Amino acid sequence: MNNNSQNIDKLKQEFIANASHELKTPVTSIQLAVETAITALENSELEDTRKFLNQILKDSQRMTLLLSDLLDLSQLEVNDPVKETVNLKKIIEAEIGFLSKENKKRVIFESADIDFLLDPDDFSMIVRNLLRNACNYSEQNEIITINLLFDNSEVILSVLDKGRGISMSDQERIFERFYRVDKGRSRALGGTGIGLSLVKHAVERNNGDIQLKSKLGEGSEFIVKFFKT
Repeated sequence: MNNNSQNIDKLKQEFIANASHELKTPVTSIQLAVETAITALENSELEDTRKFLNQILKDSQRMTLLLSDLLDLSQLEVNDPVKETVNLKKIIEAEIGFLSKENKKRVIFESADIDFLLDPDDFSMIVRNLLRNACNYSEQNEIITINLLFDNSEVILSVLDKGRGISMSDQERIFERFYRVDKGRSRALGGTGIGLSLVKHAVERNNGDIQLKSKLGEGSEFIVKFFKT
């Protein structure tokens, strides 16, 4: 029992340290960009000012996304799922609707009308993060395919992209909090390293399971299954 308590405390400390580091990076960048933009304005260097203002916007958006993911994570851990019978197709369509105009054009979605008992907020979070992941890690000209079907008392959600793919060694850790396959590229794209851990947590607390199929250079497919209780 004591060892289990120590392990939980260690995980909490690691989480706080990681979250603090992830927040400190954009805050420091914003402070530096503000100072530099002020100097550029004083010297009437409008192009430099525009560049640093864009950097401030980018870092503030990244920080907002991270805070949103941390809030989602805390809600998952504190609150029990509130399940109700909902139309899963409509939830997916709503999440696709929130994508940028360019990304909407890339998505192919096929589904029958499927009503199922689960937490609708959790399902929205799952779809949102899998879509965000697929959009970020595949080229703009590549199609993203979403399939939703009901088969043998199971709901199966598949999100397939034709991106860079994920190595077997990375696949073993892909659902860990703050783990990134390509840290530099993830930060450049605004990734937080929490999205897939959110997905796994939300799936499992709704009596589901998630699997990843991926090959380097061929893309990735995330398959989520929900089982009737």
